[in-house]
Amino acid sequence: MKFTSTRYPALTVHDLGVTFVDGEAEVTDKATADALRKLPSEVGVRAAGGRPPKDGPDS
Repeated sequence: MKFTSTRYPALTVHDLGVTFVDGEAEVTDKATADALRKLPSEVGVRAAGGRPPKDGPDS
């Protein structure tokens, strides 16, 4: 999953081992992706693209 950081394009999250390059980082680990989603909104990190909502029509 791709994440973007518009506020800090060279952000490094040492605890998670994630470094953004030109405001983008590719994350393949679900636990890391979940942790990035929990960062404060002030950091400016968000998931790019999308995935189906958990409560989709097939649920």
